[in-house]
Amino acid sequence: MQKTIRDILILFVLLFATSCLNNSSNNNNMPPVDETTMIDIVTFVGNPASNNNNSVFQFQEKNDSRLTTLLAKNIAIDTATTKVNTRMLLYYTPESGMHNIDDLVTVKNAYSVYNDSIYTGDINKIPDMEMNPIFVEIIQRSGTYINIQCGLTYVIEPLQFTLMVDATTIDNEMPDVYLSYKKDNNKSATNKSFIASIDIANLWNRPSCKGITIHVNDSNFGNNKIEFKKTTLTPMN
Repeated sequence: MQKTIRDILILFVLLFATSCLNNSSNNNNMPPVDETTMIDIVTFVGNPASNNNNSVFQFQEKNDSRLTTLLAKNIAIDTATTKVNTRMLLYYTPESGMHNIDDLVTVKNAYSVYNDSIYTGDINKIPDMEMNPIFVEIIQRSGTYINIQCGLTYVIEPLQFTLMVDATTIDNEMPDVYLSYKKDNNKSATNKSFIASIDIANLWNRPSCKGITIHVNDSNFGNNKIEFKKTTLTPMN
């Protein structure tokens, strides 16, 4: 579990695309990954006039690292199909050649990943975790998002993919959070790679919260309990 999200993404970038800039799911023409390419899960901020109406993206590399702003030189995301604040997989080359600094960038492609927010509910109503293992590649906190790269069995999308806090623990210092999905039993369903970025702000920002414990039936590492604790750091501008 020591690999960074970028290490994983660079191996699986061609498999995760669900929609792209030209509104096509066909990514066969995607340019090859090379030493100049950076890949990050980012938030689409918009197409402000201050950036010549081109797109702006922001991300925190890990935990409470600095908030990095990327100013695209060459594209404007269509806000009619991709809403502002959508989490995306960005494939780009920074002008400086360096990662994790504010920079002008040339975007090679951008894809919406699975976006959702954490739910509060009864753990007895989530899909059977024992029968629905998740092949975890990485679970990583990025500010108030949990970024997940995993393998699931599905056709087009999982029938249900949920990060839920147990309502009885929501006021605890370390609330119990459950990652689960409902397996697609269709005969044509296959094992596929999947990326999600889940907004946990409404739990993480509670005064009582000092971190979270994520429970998952991990069929890869067998690491079925993962803790993320708050640090004393705040994102740097």
